[in-house]
Amino acid sequence: MPEVHLPLSGLLSTGQPVRIVELPSHCLTQIAGWNGVEAARDLLAGLALPFPADYRTGTGTGAWRVWRIAPDRLLIRSARPLAPVTDPALVSLDLSDARVPLAIEGPGAAGLLARVTSLDYTLKAFGIGTFAQTALHHVGVLIERSGLDRFEILVPTSWLQSVVDLMAENLGPARDARL
Repeated sequence: MPEVHLPLSGLLSTGQPVRIVELPSHCLTQIAGWNGVEAARDLLAGLALPFPADYRTGTGTGAWRVWRIAPDRLLIRSARPLAPVTDPALVSLDLSDARVPLAIEGPGAAGLLARVTSLDYTLKAFGIGTFAQTALHHVGVLIERSGLDRFEILVPTSWLQSVVDLMAENLGPARDARL
């Protein structure tokens, strides 16, 4: 199969349209705590971001999102680079170049993701604001539902082409120019 490029539009076998696009540049910072990430509450408060309540619900708005990805780690997507962490209980790692953000949108978005991952993407099981870390083609990704028919996914940069090719294999050609 020839290499597929973004943006990508197609139809599921059910006829539902899907569009996959790369999102604009972002900053992505991982915050880790030596004894958990409770010390990050002040950091997030200074950015006007709420501390995530659990490991399934992202917080924030627009370009600013926070995910609690482990007991000792937060992942922050921001519109600009974060200031260096000064709290000795925390350490930060810039992952901006390590992950590519994609949007998968359209009435077939949940169906496409259900074909390439092992999660239930029904609205009841995976509501708006819900995220999960899972494997897509043996690649660790973070997927968040950002709208009724829209998901945002963080893909490791080095695996982007493989992931896009896999999704393209699960789509037929788009017959609708409105995608």
